[in-house]
Amino acid sequence: ALVLPGMDARAALTPVLPGVFDLFQVHLRELRSSDLEGSAGVYRLKEELVRRINLEIRPYEVSDVLFKEIIVQ
Repeated sequence: ALVLPGMDARAALTPVLPGVFDLFQVHLRELRSSDLEGSAGVYRLKEELVRRINLEIRPYEVSDVLFKEIIVQ
């Protein structure tokens, strides 16, 4: 889930969402399970995903990415 500042950001995100999901998938496939160890690993992942999405929806910004579930295979 993405934390957005308002409806304007949501409107900016909607058309680029497929590309954002693709960016996420590419990044997530590059990770190893050791990259996600501990709370620091999850924090780094969240920060990287926020950085990547904010590059796509400038000048709007997502303030946070919330994980509902993390499955490491």
